[in-house]
This record gives sequence, structure tokens and C-alpha cells, in this order.
Amino acid sequence: MTKTIGKVIEVYIPKQYKNGGLLDIMDRTNIGFKVMTNSGIKDIVVEANEFNAIIMKNDEVLIIEQDISGKHFIDIEVYDGDGNE
Repeated sequence: MTKTIGKVIEVYIPKQYKNGGLLDIMDRTNIGFKVMTNSGIKDIVVEANEFNAIIMKNDEVLIIEQDISGKHFIDIEVYDGDGNE
């Protein structure tokens, strides 16, 4: 498990396809973040949920990356500085 702290520089709705067709922006379920970290800019695209939907530009965030059963998972949440990294 890798935890990284960064600052959001852009929030966007990425293109999303279903059955080979581009979904209308209102039907998309993913959310994208460009985050400035100590190691450069990370582009993160995840399924929108109640925790990442409140993240805004200029927020400090905690990025958690882990591999479980051969699959790579990324979570992003607002960093509140409580030492949970």
C-alpha cells in the first residue's frame, strides 16, 4: 500500500464509453483529478462516490494505492492532516 499527499490542480469529468459509444456527460459515473505531488502530476480517474465527490480544486488530498488479488486500486480523499498517512 502506498499513500501520497498532494494538491488538486484540476477536477474534471473524463470521457466514458458504454458498448462502444460515448456516454452523455450527464450519464457518466467517473470523476478525474490532476494532483500535484512531490513526484510530479498524477492523473487519477475513479468512480464518483460520496467521499471523492466533495473534493475541489486546491484541496489537499490523500491518494491510497494498493494491489489486492492482482488488481490495482486507487482511492482519493480529502486530507485533513490528522496523521493518517
